Amino acid sequence: MAEAANVRQNLQNVPSIFEISAAETLDNLIYPALSKVFDYFGLRLDFKLWGNLRVREELSPVVTWILQYLYLRKRASSFGESFYGLQRTATATGELLTRHQQFTSATLLTLLPYLERRLRARSAQHEDTYAWEQHLIKMFHVYNASKAVHTFLYLIKYAASHSPLFRALHLTLRYPSVPPEEDKWTYIFLKMLEVVAFFLQFIQWWYSNDQRRKVGGTLQNPEALCTEEKQTLKSGECPVCLMQLQTPTACAVSGYVYCWKCIVSHLKREPSCPVTKYPISIDDLVRIYET
Repeated sequence: MAEAANVRQNLQNVPSIFEISAAETLDNLIYPALSKVFDYFGLRLDFKLWGNLRVREELSPVVTWILQYLYLRKRASSFGESFYGLQRTATATGELLTRHQQFTSATLLTLLPYLERRLRARSAQHEDTYAWEQHLIKMFHVYNASKAVHTFLYLIKYAASHSPLFRALHLTLRYPSVPPEEDKWTYIFLKMLEVVAFFLQFIQWWYSNDQRRKVGGTLQNPEALCTEEKQTLKSGECPVCLMQLQTPTACAVSGYVYCWKCIVSHLKREPSCPVTKYPISIDDLVRIYET
């Protein structure tokens, strides 16, 4: 009876699904925004690990995890949840997160979106994927379907949590009854990070496909970099293999067109446009279909 009473009390104190959705959207902006910033400055992990094994990875997941863990440790909420004044508590007791729940929450907030993006990117490259990768993609489909069901049950006040992950961790979101206790410098630092939220939203707007199409007509085609053995690029030829274009693919950043296999193979070695050297990623490639 006491546990049921706590559940009903929490259900009355939790936010609407619209506020939760807004907080999740803000959390999902961190990784792609940081990726764009780090790619622009060329900040990546690139070192030789053992023999011919070399690590080439971006810093965005690491920084995202640190940011989320900092907020979960100080305010018992993720970056987006803190921005909207939400807090994670135990479903049955209403207590704040334990150290284990803080670590697990930060890892899940970072790892799941990162894995899903990487798997979808590999699938979009039309490469042979391993069987375990296909199984993971199917598991993500199942998870998204389960999350939709949980969201509906939460919406009709039948469930205490909106997500299967929250249910597995025995957590729910609610409005904090008292403001979090933190020193002056921690408060100022976290507030400065919340201001970054507006910057993240601007980054997302700037790189969205719709806005890219709107401003694309006003951008001038960048000039190719001068080299000692500069070659004149002919119409219909790939700047990488210097042969007739096969499966034309345009770079949305520079505007140059390459063979799909050539530009994808190049990006595996170096995340930049082969002609202009502008930082790009697989998400900046656009397939060209002839009509």
